[in-house]
Amino acid sequence: MLAGGQIMFKFASADVQVQIKRSLWAALLSPWLLAALFLYLVTAGLWIWILTKVPLSRAYPFSMLGAALVPVLAHYIFGETLPPTFLIGIALVLAGLVFVQMP
Repeated sequence: MLAGGQIMFKFASADVQVQIKRSLWAALLSPWLLAALFLYLVTAGLWIWILTKVPLSRAYPFSMLGAALVPVLAHYIFGETLPPTFLIGIALVLAGLVFVQMP
């Protein structure tokens, strides 16, 4: 969900640039910005609920998935480049996640 929020924030950044020329309120009421903030609010609530069920030390490493997922989504949605070294780094992050979740 946080990865989706980051993509929405990227869309919001372009929309805010257009809306700010009209007014500050138009920029603050950007649908992309409001949707991203709402998604973050829902995600925070879900995270709090997850932490009632799972120890933080087991749950938190999954936040690293965002570090891998956001750039991949940015590549496919916005055409951003991903150098080979970056892809290797993502693979290492994912391997590390598997490793730390092993009993």
